[in-house]
Amino acid sequence: MIDLSVVIVNYNNWRVLEACLPSLFENLKGVDAEVIVSDNGSVDGSLDWIRTEFPGIRVLENRANLGFAEANNRAFAIANGRYVLLLNPDTVVHEGAIERMIAFLADRPHVGAVGCKLLNGDGSRQVSARAFPSALTYAMHFSGLAYRFPDNRFCGKFHISFWDGETPRKVDWVCGAVILTRKEVLDRVGGLDPYFFLTYDEVDWCHRVKKKGYEVWYTPDAVITHLDRQSEPQSNPNPKARIKYMTVERNSRVRYFAKHRSVIYAALVETVHLILSAIVWIKANTLGSNQSRMAILERRLFMQLYWNTALRLPRAIWSALTRRLPGSRKQIPFPLFINPYLADDR
Repeated sequence: MIDLSVVIVNYNNWRVLEACLPSLFENLKGVDAEVIVSDNGSVDGSLDWIRTEFPGIRVLENRANLGFAEANNRAFAIANGRYVLLLNPDTVVHEGAIERMIAFLADRPHVGAVGCKLLNGDGSRQVSARAFPSALTYAMHFSGLAYRFPDNRFCGKFHISFWDGETPRKVDWVCGAVILTRKEVLDRVGGLDPYFFLTYDEVDWCHRVKKKGYEVWYTPDAVITHLDRQSEPQSNPNPKARIKYMTVERNSRVRYFAKHRSVIYAALVETVHLILSAIVWIKANTLGSNQSRMAILERRLFMQLYWNTALRLPRAIWSALTRRLPGSRKQIPFPLFINPYLADDR
């Protein structure tokens, strides 16, 4: 068994892989490692470039956009490393980061996963370790109170913003851009839940890791730059693309709370989110706001998303009823929450 398997999911990410892969291989010198790129049907020429510039990489062609979780799971199935590193393509690995993360896990058998210090492109610290979300922490987040009072332990609980990130800390979950775990932990806990197509997969996985008795930690000794929202589809600023991404994010959020809390709790979170989004949007358009134009746009798009869902609701109910009528040809009820990356938005 080799020391390390690095798993990268690619979906038309040539422009960020050009920085990620050279920095990765520079930091794998002296490490018995393999790199697996699980590709979700890229058409930007990135696979040809990878095969030419990095012929030693194992390329797994999925030929369709399976989502982040399932693409990772397919790579986990063929990984040979004692340790497995989940690494986003929009990252740049700093000197010694990988070796320090491996050393951290090697010295702590009770730790199931570790994340590291992430930096934004301008060198500022990026929040990469958080508490598990709840209706209360999201109320602080959606309302903006978490950003207005970051040093307050009540308002800043979700992002743990009262902590400077300069000391190792046991946390609830770490950002999925960079997570190091052991193969034996993956075998015991299982991979990422494929029903989380793009987001909340790492939150759910860390939740399951802790349920198995392991701890999740953050270490500032390893540093990686994460160009957040620079990979597809998060980086696309077009409103149609944004609402597409927000639909998947909403679906994952609902699934997370329904899975770990209840359906009623998930509905409560969405109601709080919707009400606060409406308040912030109305305030921005009447009194002004110091939030970015994109943040205000996303508030409007979120309300539009739920308006579209409201229009879909009567059809979903009717389909569910007629499906049960004798002689009905309908076999599948009209979906209320769809994945726009896998199906047409009807």
